[in-house]
Formats: sequence, structure tokens, C-alpha cells
Amino acid sequence: MLPALRAFLGLLALSACASVVPSTAARLAALDPLTANPAALELVVILPPGLAVTPGSARLDLSASRGTDRLSGSFRLADRPVPPGVALPAGATARGFAIAKAEVARMRALQAEIAGWKREGAARGQLGLGIGGCAIGDGPAPEARGSVLIRVAADGPFLPLVADGRLSDLLGPDTLRAIKPCHAAE
Repeated sequence: MLPALRAFLGLLALSACASVVPSTAARLAALDPLTANPAALELVVILPPGLAVTPGSARLDLSASRGTDRLSGSFRLADRPVPPGVALPAGATARGFAIAKAEVARMRALQAEIAGWKREGAARGQLGLGIGGCAIGDGPAPEARGSVLIRVAADGPFLPLVADGRLSDLLGPDTLRAIKPCHAAE
């Protein structure tokens, strides 16, 4: 079982917020990070005007702890086309991501190593997503909103994980104000 879906997004903080869709969070809580198919995980991030994804910042992190021992890996997320039918608010943009093909075998190897730990005794796994953001022009408005969709099965639907969340609530007003300008926004 995934004891915690921990997201440390520079762009959208997903923990303990009213914008997280409970049914999707429950489905993710049942996802075993050790058996999840890395090639099937996909995200769509819906960004408000004034905000872009920092190039090269999208990552998926898998870690496990057993007592004081820790295993972890960070895997680059590559751009994917946004699926048809994703509704965008006025001025918003969407970005699609999936684990880079070159990273899939490395993640499967880490999953197997952590599974070995679990067979030997108690081990706790965590899966985290990280996407850095940067400001375009004056940056996002204080009332700006964003969303995140996730797909965990290759033939499954994209499920809303964060639905129209206020960035100031998700990140905190200080973090929102501290977003740096894009130098080469994608």
C-alpha cells in the first residue's frame, strides 16, 4: 500500500488541501508503488496565465524506508501530448508528462529492490511528484487556479487529482510571490 502520496511540487502542493479530489486521492492511496507500471503513469498539469513549467523540472520520486535504511530514486518526466478533450479555462495552458522511456527500467529495478526489502520485513514506500514553475510576464494573478489530472493505467481515464485549486492556497502566498521569471519557458 502507498502510505502517503507526498507531493513536493514547486508548482502545485497537493497535500492537505480542499482542491484535492477525494475519490482520486483514495484510488492513489490504494496504488502500490512497488507494482505500479511506471510506463503507465501520466499527468496533465493545467496552468493559469502567467505560469509555465520550469524546463527539466518534472520528476517522479520513489523512496522506501526500513528502520534507518533508505532507498530512493528520482525519475525524469518527459513531455507527452495532452490528450484530446482536456477542458482549459480562458488563458490557461496544459502540459502532459510521463516517465521518460529511458527511466522506466531504472524505476522497475528500484521497485524490485524495495519489494525485496518488503519481503524481509516492514518497509514503507512513498511516491512523490515534483514540477517546478516559473513566471511569464508579471506571473500568475493572486487568485490564479490550476489543476492536475493523473492516469495510472495505460488504458485508464485521466482522473482529476487537483481540481481548480487556488495557487495561493496550494502553495501559500509567500511561495506564490517568490516564483521566479522564466528564462526559457517551455
